[in-house]
Amino acid sequence: MTRKRILIVGAGPTGLTLAILLRLRGFDPIVVERRESLTSFPAAHVINTRSQEILAEMGLAQIVHDRGDPSALSSLVAWVESMAGREYGILPIQVPTSDERGPLSAFCAVNMPQNHFEQLLYQELNKLGGSVRFGEEVTGIDNLDTGAVVTTQTFGGYSQTTIEADWVIGCDGAGSVVRRSLGIDMVGPRTIARFMTIYFRADLDRLRLGRQGLLYWIGGKDSRGVFICFDKEGRTWAMLVPIGEASLETFGEEAARNIVRKAIGSEEVPVELQGLSSWNMSAQVATSYRRGDVLLAGDACHRFPPTGGLGMNTGIQDAHNLAWKLSAVIKGQAPETLLDTYEQERRPVAQRNTDQSVHNLQKMGMIDEALGIQTLAPVSHQAGEGPITPYPPEKLGIDGGSQAAVARRALVQGAIDEQAEHFAQGAGIDLGFSYDAGAFIPDGSAPPSNNPCHYRPDAHPGARLPFASVDGSHAQSTLAAVRRDGITLFVNGLLWSDVVNQVSNETGIPIYAVVLDTNRFGPSCTNLLGINPGGAVAVRPDGHVLWRSRDLPSDPHTALHRAVRVGHGWSLQNDGQNDKTRLKETL
Repeated sequence: MTRKRILIVGAGPTGLTLAILLRLRGFDPIVVERRESLTSFPAAHVINTRSQEILAEMGLAQIVHDRGDPSALSSLVAWVESMAGREYGILPIQVPTSDERGPLSAFCAVNMPQNHFEQLLYQELNKLGGSVRFGEEVTGIDNLDTGAVVTTQTFGGYSQTTIEADWVIGCDGAGSVVRRSLGIDMVGPRTIARFMTIYFRADLDRLRLGRQGLLYWIGGKDSRGVFICFDKEGRTWAMLVPIGEASLETFGEEAARNIVRKAIGSEEVPVELQGLSSWNMSAQVATSYRRGDVLLAGDACHRFPPTGGLGMNTGIQDAHNLAWKLSAVIKGQAPETLLDTYEQERRPVAQRNTDQSVHNLQKMGMIDEALGIQTLAPVSHQAGEGPITPYPPEKLGIDGGSQAAVARRALVQGAIDEQAEHFAQGAGIDLGFSYDAGAFIPDGSAPPSNNPCHYRPDAHPGARLPFASVDGSHAQSTLAAVRRDGITLFVNGLLWSDVVNQVSNETGIPIYAVVLDTNRFGPSCTNLLGINPGGAVAVRPDGHVLWRSRDLPSDPHTALHRAVRVGHGWSLQNDGQNDKTRLKETL
């Protein structure tokens, strides 16, 4: 472990998650953050099921569940002219949580504002003995053959310093200095639309009666955008407002407050303005995730439209994939080529999530077409001026009981129903993604469905290990049995013990055999994993399947030995060389 000095640039959800996962593996990463503190406004807010499973590994999933709102993601999304005005339609969110074989996970998605989530991660890092160097901004990186020299300056540029690191991970967001220093390009449109975010507090309970939900799409005459609720009480909100080419300075606090007032549609609701920000809606993925000993994760290598809530979650899962691979390389259990599989696996997921988010955004045009108005057209800084003015009835044609109005309302609701793929996509996008190539061995089985709304658990190599638990809890599940410091081998029978010990000794890689006991994992566990008596499934530390043998192989030792080597990036050439010799050379 001679090359173990790790620098993480950025203390957002991705960087903090990576820091915690590395500390749990015995490392002491340096974390620098350009902000002077974590104090900020909410940004992302959905922590999905797969991210909750990763947080469970860190001991944080139950805390997130308790402090956040797990009911918000199983409620509804509303389209309204204003909160107090016309209702265009309602879409119930019905994310599948089980199939006929049992629950898909012990967890569900949770609504928690990013600033609260970051504080939780930071506190956990502190408990583990880690810290963050706030107010320290990276200004340049010299990417050398072995490690990198990173130049930083304190906030305001008052002093400079250099950090020599063996490994640098850029988790520094969409404008990543690390990425730019490496000359890595982003592919895709940098600007699809520009938005202003208005953060405010208001008591909107009276206007939410009978339709309490997470999102309210506002399609008014003067005020357009989306309301996002950040807390269980319904007091903390943000309004995302399309502003086109206008600058944030064009609006100012008074104009922003008036836009919110018109979106609420009532003069009787006090609005406490808390802050403003502006941002580009992008759809980009980095051309590369690695240059030598410098890697990228999170928004530094992918930017999605928020239509799907995938950005922060993809970054958390990047960190999970990278942590075990970097640990294995530093500990001499794997060559550095294992790190190439990080991009090989994660970049296609980012591209899929980008494409899905753009698709969700484009599909919302169906509602505009049905209504005959542009609900996401840019607003003017003068939009909030004057009285609250609803659309005249003839403009929309949805008022009253006439046959034409009934038909028009049905048309609008039909367009809203078509958005289910966007808002209730949970299982397919969340849990159903599978790597096409990387640190695993294909078994010839058909790949899982790509449908964002469909997920059928299966131990297909490259996929997340299916959840199985006799009592439905995470603690007694297959996922909780996965070890972070080696390979976990789930076996259907007691025939693997000697083989596991032998291969572990030969390779120097810990292998833990777990018998698929139906009293712990339930009667359908072998069916979920797709193995017969004598079969086995090898699982990586990130919970993704490395290798599967449906039946007992004719030569179990050779099969498992090969799986462990491939899963850790070792070449299968010169197999006659002793593994321990190879490990000694690496160390």
